[in-house]
Amino acid sequence: MRVCGQIAFTLFALVACSLLYAQSGDAKSSTSVKPAEKASALPRGSGNPKKDGKTRPAITVTPEREAAVMTFVQRNHAELADLLVYLRASQPEEYERAIKEIFRTTERLAAIQERDPLQYELEVAAWTTQSRVQLLAAKLKMGSSDDLIKQLRAALQVQNNAKVALLKHERQKAADRLEKLESDITRFEASRDDIIDKQLKLLTRAAVDGRPAKTGGKKRNVLPPQTKP
Repeated sequence: MRVCGQIAFTLFALVACSLLYAQSGDAKSSTSVKPAEKASALPRGSGNPKKDGKTRPAITVTPEREAAVMTFVQRNHAELADLLVYLRASQPEEYERAIKEIFRTTERLAAIQERDPLQYELEVAAWTTQSRVQLLAAKLKMGSSDDLIKQLRAALQVQNNAKVALLKHERQKAADRLEKLESDITRFEASRDDIIDKQLKLLTRAAVDGRPAKTGGKKRNVLPPQTKP
């Protein structure tokens, strides 16, 4: 139980790190975390509130959310699930705090799953390895041993592999996007006159019909169809 007490102290840092992993799935910032999000992941008393005065939406711990968190943790890191059970009985405030943060993580991961199932799997793997490293590091603070150091090294190797896999996936997504941009540029340049004629036709037709000329807003497909080789 003494080990659990020490681990409880580091639990918030653990779940905060999980938020950083989840953020890597954000389309607007796939490889970095916004400064505001970094500030929100800090433990209480570790820094100043956000300068812009904004705060994350409050989360109420409900039985449904509690069950969702426990299911997620049991599936991906059973040892952490045991710790949460201990916290629920011995340190209810820390338990509730942990549930809220892990629930935020599961919500972010769910959003990633909808748009990129493979990235979701990689993000969960990264979260799991980070969780294991944090727990082993907490145990190490209670007393070092060759076996524990060996376990921590092995966990760090797994964590490194998970990070590399996630970065490679991000690189592939960036390469795919770059390829599409290059294709669009080529088609725009090769069909410049046809594209201009099509846009002119749309704008003049709108003028004749007395409708507003839509030059922005919803994107119109002015590119000619792409032919497959």
